[in-house]
Amino acid sequence: MKRVLVALLLFAMTLPAPVPAQPAPSSTDVQSLLDARAATIPGAGIAAALLDHGKLTTYLAGSSGTARPLDAQTLFEIGSVTKTFTATVLARMVLAEEVSLSDPVAKYLPTSTHAPSRDGKQITLLNLATQHSGLPRLPSNLRGEAGDDPYAAYTVDNLYSFLNRYKLTRDPGAAFEYSNLGFGLLGLALARRMNTTYEQLVRSQVLLSLGMNETALALRPVDRARFAIGHNIDGDVVHSWDFTDAFAGAGGIRSDLNDMVKYLRCNMGQGPLAEACLFAQQPRDTFAGHEIGLAWWTNTASHVIDHGGDTAGYHALVAMTADRSKGVVLVSSGPAITDIGAHMLDASYPVMPPAKTATVPTVQLDQYAGTYANAPVGLTYTVYRAGDKLYARITGQTAAVIYPSRPDHFYYRIVMAYIEFVRQGSNVVGLILTQGGRHIPVYRLDANGKPMAATLTPVYPPVVALDRSALEEYAGIYAILGTPTFTVSTKGGQVFFQVTGQLPYEIYPSARDEFYFKVVDAQVTFHRSATGIVSGLTLHQSGRDQDAKKQS
Repeated sequence: MKRVLVALLLFAMTLPAPVPAQPAPSSTDVQSLLDARAATIPGAGIAAALLDHGKLTTYLAGSSGTARPLDAQTLFEIGSVTKTFTATVLARMVLAEEVSLSDPVAKYLPTSTHAPSRDGKQITLLNLATQHSGLPRLPSNLRGEAGDDPYAAYTVDNLYSFLNRYKLTRDPGAAFEYSNLGFGLLGLALARRMNTTYEQLVRSQVLLSLGMNETALALRPVDRARFAIGHNIDGDVVHSWDFTDAFAGAGGIRSDLNDMVKYLRCNMGQGPLAEACLFAQQPRDTFAGHEIGLAWWTNTASHVIDHGGDTAGYHALVAMTADRSKGVVLVSSGPAITDIGAHMLDASYPVMPPAKTATVPTVQLDQYAGTYANAPVGLTYTVYRAGDKLYARITGQTAAVIYPSRPDHFYYRIVMAYIEFVRQGSNVVGLILTQGGRHIPVYRLDANGKPMAATLTPVYPPVVALDRSALEEYAGIYAILGTPTFTVSTKGGQVFFQVTGQLPYEIYPSARDEFYFKVVDAQVTFHRSATGIVSGLTLHQSGRDQDAKKQS
């Protein structure tokens, strides 16, 4: 679950097919990777486990952030991995014939609540569990989304009120849209079917059967000392998240490594709930390079089965190979861990390099400080310097550090979003927020509160003309450590760049072998061999350079 801004994932760690298949990396290598990643956020920690053909290896790196040392009983928020618990509950109830996947969710809601439908098609439990409900990611009446604890005050009555007013824009089952709202509704409906709360439901249906005695939603006072302090990607300590039954099924669970290993074993086909765990994983629909079961995603290239989770200060991942001979679970109180989890499954999966930032003198950072606004879209920015960092705060949200990649260009680390400051002469007169393929102009206000510019447009390098035969040289598949990761194609004199499992986006030539995106602030440099043949590329994005060799 994400806060602040919803991101376009141009280069997110996917789980591509390893070519050729490689063994898991050595425990020494994994520990080194985890130590290095944990060190990027002082006070944060990572706990991880690899189950490889029955052999369990566990890892600890960093700190709990409290007086209690980090160990396998340290508690973490697992965010959207909670959705797989909700899916396991659903699977168990289906197998027990207590519900059917084809049941409309309206069957389990109060008669006074109107569950949206369209053209006579109702939202089913299956639609909710496969993220094909037609419901949006979040309800429009979630007023606390930008706060430190965004879901804590959102009640079941708030959810019912939203459902009573919402009109579906497409038929249920027609298309994938990741919806925290949908899974919150699913958890609530299942709890109502069993006349209980979501927490009691998941405990009775899953936790007790697996002996997960330290896993819960609400922390007892005795648990507080074991709860790791969460950090955002900027390294700031952040508030933990609490959930009412309206969203508990989407992201409310806290757990420790010991319990999550028990859950991993279930999803690898072991133990008393193996039938339900495996039933939940069965693919039932598709989207963007993936199949989806009840919550669980299966990559169509690698066939890895996984689900991750993110809250403001925590990350989690559970993933298994297709034959379920190897599985990993990782929980973190700050550092990202998805790429390391994939690497633990197979050594050919690439690990993200550390981000690097350009150096900008503090006197130059002061040039950007000010108030920026776009009244029609209701967006107001406050930009200010604190120490050697530049912060941007959208009104009603918390401030976030923005990092320089080159002059006048900055990027967020907490989301995939970018800010380009626009100048007239030497004066900064506005900024362009780029996110999700959209460019939003935000005008700098003068001392009288008036915009300093009439129009703002993104500043792109001039597009150079390259003939079609030259463009064809770039087409092919590019691999990182032997894993096909990028595909470059041409059509009608245009060049398209695609990350495995994502949509292709056009890239534009600014010079021979130099291209840039318009949907995100990213660039591609192609490399040539000594004989002049295109042999590889480097993707520059968010302070990271990813090198890939051309395979074909």
